[in-house]
Amino acid sequence: MPSAAAAPPASPVATPHRRPAWALPVVVLAVIAVAIAAVVGVRGLLGDPVRSVAGDGTATLSGTYQSVSCDSGCRQGYLQAGARSVFVRLPAGCAAPSSGSDVTVHARLDAALGKRAYLALDCPTH
Repeated sequence: MPSAAAAPPASPVATPHRRPAWALPVVVLAVIAVAIAAVVGVRGLLGDPVRSVAGDGTATLSGTYQSVSCDSGCRQGYLQAGARSVFVRLPAGCAAPSSGSDVTVHARLDAALGKRAYLALDCPTH
């Protein structure tokens, strides 16, 4: 009798690992969310309350108003847009906007008030 050689054991068949069906949409949404966050972050850093400057030197300022107290009773504060802000002094007779409100005002640079300081030509609008 011939001796039969023992056959090696059969190796288990490896089944390929499949990703769940929801994995691709989740990755796509995550990439879109990161892109949107990057755009919003860059716009916030590069924001500027000075929207435009006319040929006569007047500027249109727009942003969130934060009031600053003034001992002489004047109305003044900061307009902030993004990471930048400018100082604004309002004309006599204007009511100061509430802090945190979004306003637009036409103003002219006034070096006597400081760097990036403006003297408003009219009352702010909401």
